[in-house]
Amino acid sequence: MCLSAEALALFLNLLAPETVTRAPGLITVHAEAGDVEWVADGARWCTDDR
Repeated sequence: MCLSAEALALFLNLLAPETVTRAPGLITVHAEAGDVEWVADGARWCTDDR
């Protein structure tokens, strides 16, 4: 699944800040079911997790 940077930012703003880790080109959301990694792909952010 891929999202625009704007759509991902809207989603991340719904989450508690302590559940999100940011690094250049990588955003990790720490959830009870496991971590989900979003990877920069040009102007989009993509994940293989479902």
